[in-house]
Amino acid sequence: MAVASTETEIQGRSEQTKSGVIWFVVLAFVFAWAWSFPLAITGETVEQGQGWPTHVPSLLAPLLAAFVVVGFTEGRGGLGELVRRMGRWRFSSAWWLVVVSPAVVLGLTVGGIAVAGQDLPTWGDFSDFNGLPSYGVVSTLLLVFVLNGLGEETGWRGYLQDRLQRRFDPLSSTLIVAFIWAVWHTPLFLILSTYSGFNGMTLVMFPLGLASGAIVLTWLYNRTGRSILAVALWHTLYNMAVATAGATDLIQGVVTAAVMVAAVILVTADVVARRGGRRSVLGSAK
Repeated sequence: MAVASTETEIQGRSEQTKSGVIWFVVLAFVFAWAWSFPLAITGETVEQGQGWPTHVPSLLAPLLAAFVVVGFTEGRGGLGELVRRMGRWRFSSAWWLVVVSPAVVLGLTVGGIAVAGQDLPTWGDFSDFNGLPSYGVVSTLLLVFVLNGLGEETGWRGYLQDRLQRRFDPLSSTLIVAFIWAVWHTPLFLILSTYSGFNGMTLVMFPLGLASGAIVLTWLYNRTGRSILAVALWHTLYNMAVATAGATDLIQGVVTAAVMVAAVILVTADVVARRGGRRSVLGSAK
């Protein structure tokens, strides 16, 4: 009887997780697209350094979806745990280096450009972000962290990746998240000025780059004890490096390539480890 009861409880939790994931995905799309598609239908274009029209509120959709689903399925305890992970900063200094790695790659790239004697972007160029008014780099950084970093990562890694890993291995879960994440971005191709110039090659590279970022974020998330803060900061710094007016083609190319190389190394190491019967490289260190 005890065994049967335990199996029933496990099955019940599994079904609850499955239902929660489905509802999260539905709400993340509804909340985001309800804002973005009207802009597309009316022909609005979101520019860098301008606060209106803007797609930025839609970036909060994953966070809102996560809070709604966790609130209904796990109550105050689940919400408290989610909030604590949004502020979890106690992890080793080595992982803090990974967190700031996009800024490090950006700095090295800019240094290389300077040594080569080529024109450099100005400091102010990095304050021009899609859909945000340009009040300086620091204000843009803070807004991107709250709206883009926490807004997305609380949902994509903090909820979706976290729950999918209860049923699938980390790599499979990451690829599922990456696919959903890529489709979720669809309206942005219709309204962002920086996306309007994408050619066929860029459209192919976009999901590959996004999947590469998802792999690095999974690794960082799991190895920092499921810290949403860690992945939100990485995401913020990456977007500051590649999605502002300061991100020249060369800078975008180098930073994106670095993430892709890191993703290939991580996936290769993960596959080798799992085939050898060892713990997943992308999973928790414990």
